[in-house]
Amino acid sequence: MTSGAIRPLTVAHLARSLEARAGQPMEALRCYESLAALWIRCCDTGTLGARVLRDMTFRAARRLAAGEDTLIAPEFDRIPDRLTRDASLVRLPASLAVQGVEWQDALALAEAWLGARQDAGLVLVAGVRTGGAYLALLVAARLEAAGVDVRVTSVRPGENLDVRDRRVLLVDDPPLTGRTLLSLARDIPGPAGGEVLVPVYDTADVQGLRQEGITVTVLPRERWQSTRRLQPDALSAYLDAHADWQDAGPAPAVDGLVPGRENSALTPWPGVRRRSPARAAVRLATAAGIRHAVAGWVPPGIFGDAARAAATAVRSPVVPATLAVAPALVISEDLALTAPLGPQPPPGKLEEAMDYVLSRARQLPVESAVPSGPMPAVLQTVAQALTGTDDTAVAAGAARLLQLLSALAPALPDNRCEAEKWFLDDAGHLRKTGHLAHTYRRDNELLTPLLDLAALSVAFGSSLETVADRLARRLPGSRTWYAPLAVALLCYGTARGAQLPRTYNPQRAAETAVEAYRLQRGMSQAAEAVQRVLSDLVGGSETAVPGVVHRWQEPPGALVQPRLPFGGTAARPSGPGPTGEETQMALKAVARWAEGRIQPVREGDVLLFAPLRAPSAWAEDRAALEDLARLLPRPGLLAWCGVPVVALDEVS
Repeated sequence: MTSGAIRPLTVAHLARSLEARAGQPMEALRCYESLAALWIRCCDTGTLGARVLRDMTFRAARRLAAGEDTLIAPEFDRIPDRLTRDASLVRLPASLAVQGVEWQDALALAEAWLGARQDAGLVLVAGVRTGGAYLALLVAARLEAAGVDVRVTSVRPGENLDVRDRRVLLVDDPPLTGRTLLSLARDIPGPAGGEVLVPVYDTADVQGLRQEGITVTVLPRERWQSTRRLQPDALSAYLDAHADWQDAGPAPAVDGLVPGRENSALTPWPGVRRRSPARAAVRLATAAGIRHAVAGWVPPGIFGDAARAAATAVRSPVVPATLAVAPALVISEDLALTAPLGPQPPPGKLEEAMDYVLSRARQLPVESAVPSGPMPAVLQTVAQALTGTDDTAVAAGAARLLQLLSALAPALPDNRCEAEKWFLDDAGHLRKTGHLAHTYRRDNELLTPLLDLAALSVAFGSSLETVADRLARRLPGSRTWYAPLAVALLCYGTARGAQLPRTYNPQRAAETAVEAYRLQRGMSQAAEAVQRVLSDLVGGSETAVPGVVHRWQEPPGALVQPRLPFGGTAARPSGPGPTGEETQMALKAVARWAEGRIQPVREGDVLLFAPLRAPSAWAEDRAALEDLARLLPRPGLLAWCGVPVVALDEVS
């Protein structure tokens, strides 16, 4: 990693790093993860040399599983040369980069499987790429150490396994639905059959597999390494041995855990998702007295490099202060949070947030990616929505979008985008979670200032024009910032819209509805601007694709899921806004209709509907919207914008 810059984690970077260390000692986990990433890339692309890399990675897995903390980096002439030029981003499995699974958990999973069998027989361990492949080699190493005749490979749905007479053990990330594992298990040939080995958040997560007759071995979350590390005695010993405290002076001691917030993996915290990594609120005994902090998990290997660099590098009054960094934990100050920022934050707070984003960009610059690197999928998605299905127009549009986004940083989000969560603390100071207080996400998604700035329009309820104007005052010059920010908001919204919470308490339901509405409204406005920028690429006004859709008359498939604002059914013109009498009638109608089903949330001149029931009931809620339309003074007052919306005044 270059000094002072966050380098996107590319295949070429890992390959060149191994090349520079060939024949020299290096940290065992770093060596193993680097080799595994290169092997997985070869498997994904069909590159020659995958078998050699698999064997090298398996050797590293054996030694890591045996307890060695230092390995000699392999001779580089056995690694395919093309990997040193591969600019694609490393596919970071959620289990190892976000959720809290560690390499020791693969060993424990193998031990659990061994403990249930008298005779293992011949075994093929197949890691379901991407996350399962990182774990499979370690599972195989532990089985081999126990005397099992074992081979190891990786697999994706649709690929054929060379099974012969071996029993197949499918190893994967903690499952969400289990559909991929079930599909693979059903397709395993041969008489020996197949089983599944997975870490799980809850044993109910694999119930569907078991109901289909699949034998499943699980490692419950309470036995994960990241969970057990946060137990009081273990946490104290771990910090004593490994923590690098940021302040000079005697190292603090763990005085105890905060009741009700001992370990989020075992005692869920309000507002913390079940699939989030474990953390614990702790009391630290310092020379100045008791200090409250949060111990949050970060990946201990290469995937946590950017997290640890960010935790120690950023200096700003906005973020929670980093107190200590350890290989698998970051200790940060505990925030006393009040309500999230409302629709009208205190004056000056948007300015303060923008100053923070730009300050962080200067402190944590993202190293430029190789110009010829692969196009991020999110840009292809946005370009196709804007230009239609013509491949030439999509390619030209995506290139233009990439050019606009390069205004502040080259890195882009793909598949995951943690929300920017801004709060005011008890003293009225602006605070932020989601990046440095929240456990870390992929560096190429989070360290992109243009996306952060675009996301401010959602968090603060501001328009992109306002953000663009204030950015221009900070960065004077000839550049106009509206179009780059509009592209950034489309990328951010595309990733974020699919990740909004799907289970709610009333407060979270309200927050999610407002975020969904702001995302959809902002994306619709941004799409119009970007479509104008790209009009020359699609042949001008005569051949331009249909204009974007502001609102929907019918909701899309999920009750709360902002999406690219194209391809929907345009809402009928609602005409003039409701009169004062009609507004009162609409409020009364909504109150009668929504009781026990929907929580109405006021946002400016509209009333949003936040679902309170489980997702399984949303189909009923969607159907019931037709009843509401008949109760309103005018059916046209009901529309769709991320969530169902009732206009209380004229809405553009």
